[in-house]
Amino acid sequence: MNYALLDNKPILLLPENYNRIPFWRMAARQDKVRCPACASALRLHAGISFEPHFFHPEGAECPLLTENGPAPLDSLQAINETAATAFQAVLAATAKKDHSDDNAKEPLAFSTKDNNEASIDVDEANTTSIGSFRLPKKRTIGTSTTPPPPAPKPPVFRKRFMPKKTISHMAEQMRDQSLHPGQQQAVHATEGPFLILAGAGSGKTRVMTARTTHLISDLGVKPNQIMVVTFTTKAADEIRQRIARQLPAGQARELIAGTFHSIFYRMLLHHQPERWDQQRLLKKDWQKWRLMRETGALLGHDDLATLKETEITEALGIISRWKNEYILPQEVAYREATNDAEKRAIQLYPLYEATKKKHHWFDFDDMLIGCYEMLRDDPGLLRRYQERITYVMVDEFQDINRIQYETVKLLAAPQNNLCVIGDDDQSIYGFRGSDPQYILGFTKDFPQASTFTLEVNYRSHSSIVSLGYSLIGHNRERWAKECQSFHREEGDTYLFEPEDEEEQASRIADEIIHRREQGAILGECAILYRTNESARPILERLSEAGIPFHYTQEEDSFYQRQTVRWTLNYLRLALNPDDTDALKEILSTLYISAEMWNTLRSQAIIEDKPILHVLPHLTQLKPYQRKHMQQINEILTACKDVPPAQALELIYEDGKLRDYLKKRAKDREDGRERWSDELQQILAASKRHGTISDFLAYIDHMARQEKEWRTMRPLPDEAVHVLSIHRAKGLEYDHVFLPDLVEGALPHEYTLDELRKGDFGALEEERRLLYVAITRARHSLCIGIPRERFGRKTRTSRFIAEMGR
Repeated sequence: MNYALLDNKPILLLPENYNRIPFWRMAARQDKVRCPACASALRLHAGISFEPHFFHPEGAECPLLTENGPAPLDSLQAINETAATAFQAVLAATAKKDHSDDNAKEPLAFSTKDNNEASIDVDEANTTSIGSFRLPKKRTIGTSTTPPPPAPKPPVFRKRFMPKKTISHMAEQMRDQSLHPGQQQAVHATEGPFLILAGAGSGKTRVMTARTTHLISDLGVKPNQIMVVTFTTKAADEIRQRIARQLPAGQARELIAGTFHSIFYRMLLHHQPERWDQQRLLKKDWQKWRLMRETGALLGHDDLATLKETEITEALGIISRWKNEYILPQEVAYREATNDAEKRAIQLYPLYEATKKKHHWFDFDDMLIGCYEMLRDDPGLLRRYQERITYVMVDEFQDINRIQYETVKLLAAPQNNLCVIGDDDQSIYGFRGSDPQYILGFTKDFPQASTFTLEVNYRSHSSIVSLGYSLIGHNRERWAKECQSFHREEGDTYLFEPEDEEEQASRIADEIIHRREQGAILGECAILYRTNESARPILERLSEAGIPFHYTQEEDSFYQRQTVRWTLNYLRLALNPDDTDALKEILSTLYISAEMWNTLRSQAIIEDKPILHVLPHLTQLKPYQRKHMQQINEILTACKDVPPAQALELIYEDGKLRDYLKKRAKDREDGRERWSDELQQILAASKRHGTISDFLAYIDHMARQEKEWRTMRPLPDEAVHVLSIHRAKGLEYDHVFLPDLVEGALPHEYTLDELRKGDFGALEEERRLLYVAITRARHSLCIGIPRERFGRKTRTSRFIAEMGR
């Protein structure tokens, strides 16, 4: 139903006041939204594909509830007389509004105030006071439940997102055919180099399997003469399993199939086992960092020895990219660094390589380089492999890097029965050395190569295919393709504009619940994000709603980040000025050295005072420090009895925490202000709670939940998938949600910086990334555009205008 009571005053869910939904959602969570007939607490359900509504919790008994659901608003017999009169007035106002100038009427919405509501009036200078602190008008302190005034332009609650370009679809009668004509051509072309451009959902794995089976069954090629290189072990296993269903037992096992690293490593292990012992493999960045630190490799190199672990691992990432491009240490020495991270990488590269060699360690990049150099430098060995492997097939060729490509060319020669399969529109791993120029330039390297294009998308409904096609056509560096959809059905494509990232997460969770009630399988729902910052509110809302999910932790826990811990400890001190653990952790933010801790603790014991209250009286402090410590005490005292969001504003501004973090990050050369985003995320989360104690209890609960998320392994079909777009490559789902389609998120802020410098390459990769995300969806696609993100107004991603209308 779209009507309810809030503090005994009527509220109506109408498009004109949908911007009030976050406020009403919070009020409903606090049991303040009531049914006008039975007075029981109501909940608010506001997803994406359906109209928002209030509902009774399961098991409720109410005269408004009928066999067909709640009674319509015009059936008011069961509602008390006062409420009925109010609702009738609302209906009259609505009807009158439909025939008059909207600008001449007040917005159709109801706001309420508790009779015992406490608020602080604005003084003549547009400031408010708490103790000795004067706040700008926007930072009013109090417990007011009055919602914010409606925005001048109502947000788009939900609308169909129609593609700019429409595409044709194939006839359904082709469903019984295993391969369409284009696929048949690709399967039967076996001799010489071939480029198969396989668009998203075009049945590329089916073609690879059919082509391999054709070589073995029809042409008599032995399975161990065929090498199929994939980018994931899962893809290699899938090809083997499909072939095993079509060939005699055992033949599939003879096929040389696997990832570049697995195949090349087997070759190295066979010929040089003493050098490539797997126990000496550096798999993780922290292992590389520990090797450099514990061996003393950085001693005597002052610029490197003082670096933090994060700075070393960042440099190691750059080194990895150089190695994939086969840029060796001696070549890097003459390279001009573009930033401080590259300067560090240039210094570190020769040290890292020498340390590995001295202590007999190797990393994944060394496997690729080692195999290439072994074949290149031993003509006899190379010839034996070339005679044995007569057909080479490479999947996901758009993601290949230079060292992989050079090795493949060695193995495929001289017959050059090399079939590469990929989609330049899905090249998204530039940050680790892949380059779409290899697939774009394949016919230049092999002028005799034939090109086949698989243009029919079997996966996605037509409107989803059309959106992707409309978007990717804006890229300049790509092979031209004409896309078709196999399906007649359009599918569901929606845009929605939530107030902020918190409401966006709530809308997605409600939509997933709705889809489940309509029969959808949770395992066929996926939420794909561009950066990890988008994941936190989504995971929290799913957890609150009891929706199981799969999530691979790609970064440290949000609540364990330094900025977040400092901020939360300020709140803990506001509640308990004798919380020694909290004060000890924030000492550095107060510019007090750790050496003073024992003095401070002893003084608190001697004076029998809370340790926070002792701070201003430390004799070692300078006058300006003592004044600031007194101010901190007054701020935290003032914070104790106000909502957490307003307490955080006091701590950020009057407590100078924002200034401290800004100064601390000033020497960061990349210009990112992650700390600022983290402050805003905490602030956004706090707005959902009325008291500091409630908010901290929620934080503690979520921190415990995060530990469970790391190990939680629900069955695949019984949990929503939450993952980055990069990780979603190669996967597909019935229902896909894409949050944060705003400038700075997608396209990423780094990309926008590159664009300002005149570099369009990064923007094209971001466009490809969004194309990959869109084409993961089979039946429905929901795109979120929050009006605020991390407390800042947003601009809709430029990609929205490029692909839809």
